Amino acid sequence: MATKRPVLCPNCGAHIKKNGYCSSCHMPLPVLKKAFNTSDYYYNIGYDRAVARDLSGAIDSLNISLRYNKKNIMSRNLLGLVYYEMGEIVNALSQWVMSVNYQSSGNLASKYLKELRQDPTLLANVDQIAQKYNQALAYAKSEDFDLAIIQLKSVLSANPHFVKGYLLLALLYINSDNYERARTTLRRVLKIDKANTLAIHYLHEMGDTDENIIEMSKESVENDGLLEADEEAITLSTTGAKSGSKLKLFFGDLIERYKAKAVSRGEYGEISFAKYSGIYVLLGMLLGIFLLYFLVVPAQKRKIINEKDKLIKSYSEELADKNATINSLTNEIANLNIALDAAQNPQNESDNPLPDYSEIQNGMSDEDLQNLINNE
Repeated sequence: MATKRPVLCPNCGAHIKKNGYCSSCHMPLPVLKKAFNTSDYYYNIGYDRAVARDLSGAIDSLNISLRYNKKNIMSRNLLGLVYYEMGEIVNALSQWVMSVNYQSSGNLASKYLKELRQDPTLLANVDQIAQKYNQALAYAKSEDFDLAIIQLKSVLSANPHFVKGYLLLALLYINSDNYERARTTLRRVLKIDKANTLAIHYLHEMGDTDENIIEMSKESVENDGLLEADEEAITLSTTGAKSGSKLKLFFGDLIERYKAKAVSRGEYGEISFAKYSGIYVLLGMLLGIFLLYFLVVPAQKRKIINEKDKLIKSYSEELADKNATINSLTNEIANLNIALDAAQNPQNESDNPLPDYSEIQNGMSDEDLQNLINNE
């Protein structure tokens, strides 16, 4: 009976446990499969864009592919080819070196690096081109536009596919109001990268419509005279022609090398979170309830309490004023009642009662009584 082959982790190569997790990196196998297949999915998109010469879009798709699987050799090799076609040789070399480090045998990147090593002139010019481009940037920042243009023409003669150099040169021409030369420069960019967003943006700023841009991209760039006249540029033109032909060889060979190798999406498609929409809705509702009961409702309660306190205070002040008025009126009524009683029941000035002379009068004569009264 044949033994069952152990399942290996596609990320690190370790054994997968029975619970579906890697014994080394501890990642769940279903998630890894989805991530790796999503990487292949974006590789296919990048490949289609590269074939259509949408190089900027291809770079975006391939970078997403590598975000899901940094060891995706096909994505990394294709990204290096796209960088190379756009004249960014250093970035291309970086991608191919990483690719070889991840997989040393049976890797097309090894062949690319080998072909580059056989052209020492090209590798020697890479550093010189970078220095000249940086110098052109410095001239542009210091507003020495003529020197910057000369340096850029030298760079582009040595590396006629350097898209960033063309874009900077076009900006310098636009700054000097030389729109025709700017359009000629941007036409070369669109020949290399049909959907370069910066080139299209610059053309729109100069008033070109989308129809004009499409027609412009179809025009030939040969003998446009863009890189003529500079002696220093002519010095590097021989090596530039050699590197330019190699660029065409690399990218022209791309279709044949990769056409039969576009990765199938297989069982696992692009990672999609649509199936989790119900969970997202539930989480959103819970978050809304949380915000309602812990933020909105307490705030409304505080508002109502404050309004209630203000209303009670207002009523209390009004009631106090009315009570004071009532007390004042009550006192006034009491005083008036006292005065009324005094008016209705007048009293003698003296509180002592008059002496009773009735008994004395019976035993006294009229003369004695009159004397007694007088004495009193």
